[in-house]
Amino acid sequence: MRSYLLRRILFFIPTLLIIIVVSFVILVNAPGDPVERMMQAGGTGEMIPAPLLEKQRVTIRHQLGLDLPVFYFSMHSLSGEGIKKFIPAVSFYSHNRFHNWVFGDGASGKGIIRGDFGMSWLTHQPVLQLIGDRIGWSLFFTLTSILLAYLISIPVGIKSAAHKNSRFDRTTSVILFIFYSLPVFWVATLLLMTFANPDSFYLFPAAGVRPVAGYGEHLNVFQKIYLSLPYLVLPTICYTYSSLTFISRMVRGSMLEILNSDFIRTARAKGLSEKKVLWKHALKNALFPVITVFAHVFPAMIGGSVIIENIFTIPGMGNAVYESIASQDYPVLIAVFTITGLLTLIGYLVSDILYAWVDPRISFSNKMRPL
Repeated sequence: MRSYLLRRILFFIPTLLIIIVVSFVILVNAPGDPVERMMQAGGTGEMIPAPLLEKQRVTIRHQLGLDLPVFYFSMHSLSGEGIKKFIPAVSFYSHNRFHNWVFGDGASGKGIIRGDFGMSWLTHQPVLQLIGDRIGWSLFFTLTSILLAYLISIPVGIKSAAHKNSRFDRTTSVILFIFYSLPVFWVATLLLMTFANPDSFYLFPAAGVRPVAGYGEHLNVFQKIYLSLPYLVLPTICYTYSSLTFISRMVRGSMLEILNSDFIRTARAKGLSEKKVLWKHALKNALFPVITVFAHVFPAMIGGSVIIENIFTIPGMGNAVYESIASQDYPVLIAVFTITGLLTLIGYLVSDILYAWVDPRISFSNKMRPL
């Protein structure tokens, strides 16, 4: 197991290098001039003399490192006439934009390898700080929805498989398929019109995650949570229902396959109770597809949900991604893309570890452990 983890971590290095290179290529070739965007975002609306404006452009371009070569080397043709102009020449640059973006230049930034993704073109705020301010609510809704989905869907899937074609199985199948077919923006709008509408049932606030007036300085943590709870109910439902239906159907299908296995028939023949057969013997082997889905939880933490967070005005990462797309704030988008790639690798590594934890017979070496 230890050698396997070491191999996987070493495998991360070329994968991360590819992700970093792709991110940089997208950033360099993104449409628009970052200097002009930063000047527009930080402008006051006053007329500035042309010489001062040009000086400001040069200063910002130097701060962003746009006056440096793009990569460590470049290819060009030799200067001269005749055949010389068809002979390729290579120039090398020790100081370049890619090196500064990855490792930093020691002055304006530390590089993404130390968590510095540069400055937002829209807010002039460090990208990592912007992500830190927004990621909390996305983490909360992602983790809460996954926890609720697993707690509800696994028992439902097990019971449906244990009582195949029963009334419970048919009823839950119809309900869950209906839920799974409903688009999230439609469900969110329906919930708002029904339960956040003064003309019908005004049970929950329509937007935000806290009271408009704030919490107040005299309130403790539990009082703040109590005030925020009504704002969190409808978004949590929207985050949870699709995952719940998908996981429950997956557990049911996996359990049906396992319950027809020889070792389950042997366990029943030994006189074990049905509860013990289902929860101790069958469930462990049916969890493998669920563990595979669990790997996608990690990238969802940084990405959030663009649709849900915009409908309910949640200040999370989904909202930040939408604002960055609308304003072409590419440093934020590239940071989300890069971190998502890293979290995806971590998610698959955690899934592999969970495989071995669920079934000790699994070995990550070339040979299987003896039973």
